[in-house]
Amino acid sequence: MAVDVLENWARESAFRKRWLKTWEKLGGRILQFPKWMQTIILEDVNTAVENRVATMEMILQSMKNREKGK
Repeated sequence: MAVDVLENWARESAFRKRWLKTWEKLGGRILQFPKWMQTIILEDVNTAVENRVATMEMILQSMKNREKGK
């Protein structure tokens, strides 16, 4: 059990580092734009991420329902 916890922690830690690195790169580029453009970009990114997460959640739910039916 302890090994599973450590593996999950390591995986999450690596993912968080990757996530932060990605946002660091994008953030630098976004900050070069005027404030009004930054607002538009951030709204677009937020919408895109929310839609992607919702899609992935629907896929997972569909997979779980399929597994129950077997």
